[in-house]
Amino acid sequence: MRTWIPAMALSLSMLTPAAHAGPWEDGYADYQRKDYAAAVAKWRGVAQSGNREAQSLLGIMYAFGQGVQQDYPQAIQWLRMAAAQGENKAQFKLGSMYANGQGFTRDHQRAAMWFLMAIQNGNPKAEKELAKSKAELSDSEFATANRWAQTCIKREYQGCD
Repeated sequence: MRTWIPAMALSLSMLTPAAHAGPWEDGYADYQRKDYAAAVAKWRGVAQSGNREAQSLLGIMYAFGQGVQQDYPQAIQWLRMAAAQGENKAQFKLGSMYANGQGFTRDHQRAAMWFLMAIQNGNPKAEKELAKSKAELSDSEFATANRWAQTCIKREYQGCD
């Protein structure tokens, strides 16, 4: 009877996959520890393979200079890739960058467009920022921003800028 217990345990261990954290999870743990350079290194490959969350976070990290040299063009590139997949954090950050003139000429109409899409995709912080951008626009300018956002959504976030 005792001989089948080790055999059974071995068989079960071969059937059950080992708990293994991948580069996404490892990068997230690094990010939580504020080891931003390690997080960037782990997330870069994940982002290059099309993971929208990794693309968004890399964009945000480039925008703030976390673990990398601050680089708005690089931030914009990653954020646009994520935003094109409907990632609301990337859409929110692009709106913020337009509103604050970070990597772009300050443009409240474009900011409003991105905030509207972020709201549509469930980002609650975008509502407050949209109100700020809307206050800087005429009714006509805001209506245009809204049309841009609706067109972008219909095109599934392709060719939005």
